[in-house]
Amino acid sequence: PLSEDQQMSYEKFLILTADDFVASANINEGIEIAANANAITTISALTIFTESLPHLKKIADNHPEIGIGVHLNITTGKPVLGAKEVPTLVNTKGNFYALEELLPVIQKLSPEDLRKELRAQIITLLNSGIKVDHLSDQNGIITFYSPFFDIMLELAVEFKVSVRSPEIACVKYPGLFPDSKMNLHGRKIAMRLAAHEPLKAMILIKYTRLPEIRKKVQKLDELGIPHPDLMIDYFWGNPTTLNLNYILEHLPQGRSELILHLGTEARQKDYPSGIDLEYFKNREKELSVITSDQLVGIYKNLNIKPIGLDSFTEKLTN
Repeated sequence: PLSEDQQMSYEKFLILTADDFVASANINEGIEIAANANAITTISALTIFTESLPHLKKIADNHPEIGIGVHLNITTGKPVLGAKEVPTLVNTKGNFYALEELLPVIQKLSPEDLRKELRAQIITLLNSGIKVDHLSDQNGIITFYSPFFDIMLELAVEFKVSVRSPEIACVKYPGLFPDSKMNLHGRKIAMRLAAHEPLKAMILIKYTRLPEIRKKVQKLDELGIPHPDLMIDYFWGNPTTLNLNYILEHLPQGRSELILHLGTEARQKDYPSGIDLEYFKNREKELSVITSDQLVGIYKNLNIKPIGLDSFTEKLTN
C-alpha cells in the first residue's frame, strides 16, 4: 500500500487485473507468465474449478504482492454447491446458464440460491489458503443486474473485501473510449434477446443506463465498500500495443482497473460450458502486449502508478 505522501506524487493509479484464473490450462499459464513478468497486480479467480486452486496457491505464495479475488460466476461451468442445492441457477444439464441462456430467465433465479452459491465460491478460495481481497464477476452479469449486485454487496461487507467498480469507461467517458468492443458485444447479445423476448429486453435495458450505474456506486459508498473509480473494458477485443498506449495516455485521474484476459497457445481436449473459445487468440495477444518491457517506461513517463487492491481492503480490516 502507498503512504499518503507517495500517493500525492501521483494522480493516476492503475490496477492490472487478470480475470478467469483456473478456467483452463492456457489461461492459467498466461496469468502465471504475466505474474512472473510483474505485468499484473491482481488476479480474479473462478473458484468453481477447484482442481486448479493449488496452482493459484503456488502463484500467490511466489507473488505475495499480487492480490487475489473471487470472480463470482453464474455463467461458466457448474456450481460449487451442486445443481440440487441451487436448482434455479442451472439448466437441464446441471450447468450454469450460458450468458445468452441466462438473460431470458434471470428474474426466475432464486436470490437465496444465488447468495448461497456466491458465498460458497468465496469460502472455497479461503479454504485453499488464499487471502481474498476483492470480488468481481464473470461476464459482468452480477454487477449488471441490480438485485444480484445487492447480494454481492452483502457478501463484500461480510468478508470485508473491495468490489470492482460498476462504472465502465465506455459508458462514463464515451468520448474518450468510443465503440468499445466489449460494449458492442453486449449490444449484439441484447439485440438477439430483443428479437425473441422484446418485453424482457425492455425490462433489462434500464440496468445499462448511467443513472442506474451511479446508484450502484452510491450504494458502495454508503456501505463503506472500497472500490476503484473506473473499470476499463477498452482493451478487450482490441489487444494491440497502439490501443493500450491510447488507454494509458487517456487514463483519467484516480484509480482505474484495466481488465485483462490472458492466455497461451496451450489447448486441452475439453472445456467447461460457457468458456469463450473464440477469444483464445486474443488472449495470446493480450499477454504479449501486457508483458512488454516498454510498459514500465510508459507508466513512468505518463506518471501512472500500477497498484493492487490491498490498499482498499486494508481500510476495512483496520
